[in-house]
Amino acid sequence: MGNRPHHVDSEGGALRRAKALSAPSRVEILARLRDAPAPLTAGVLAEAMGLHHTAVRQHLAVLADAELVQSHALPVRGRGRPRTGYTAVAEGVPYRELAGVLADAVGAGLTARAAGRLAGLRVQPSADGPIATLHAEADRLGFEPRVRDHGELQEIVLQSCPFADLAAVQPETVCEVHVGLAQGIAERAGGIEVEGIRLADPHRGGCRIVMRRTAT
Repeated sequence: MGNRPHHVDSEGGALRRAKALSAPSRVEILARLRDAPAPLTAGVLAEAMGLHHTAVRQHLAVLADAELVQSHALPVRGRGRPRTGYTAVAEGVPYRELAGVLADAVGAGLTARAAGRLAGLRVQPSADGPIATLHAEADRLGFEPRVRDHGELQEIVLQSCPFADLAAVQPETVCEVHVGLAQGIAERAGGIEVEGIRLADPHRGGCRIVMRRTAT
């Protein structure tokens, strides 16, 4: 198994992640690695995506530099040359899921918000209601949510942002996806509508999903 440096929270790390997820081909590669049951080689990825091997290797290098993928030495077949496989980094689950949403957006020609909405529509509503559904999904993604009840208006305060580095330099992608995700969850669950997200410094937390109760 390849070695990977410890997670970097510096501005340089944020820029590398932003660069890694700015190219549709790299988004698709990360999504394919996320869904694969075993490491994939550059050759397998190139054939599946219709790209040249060299281009895929370059994309993988960018993703590895952003700590989103890691390499693995694969068993040699016969007298063949050593092979290298790649997997999405396990610790990068939120980024892998974001990459999957962005891959859907690229494939369908959707905006980041529209792709997030489609992902939200796939979230199974909780029997405890729409607020609980949104809270559970935000908690699963690592946002450390807290509900504030203002009567007709409801807020979910996101006390932490697992995408802080990327959101700081690319909010039009990260934040728009999660606005759409919240809207899709609310639309499927019913009983609330999302009015928007009030943004804060992603490194300090405090972004708020603002919702209004609707007639059911």
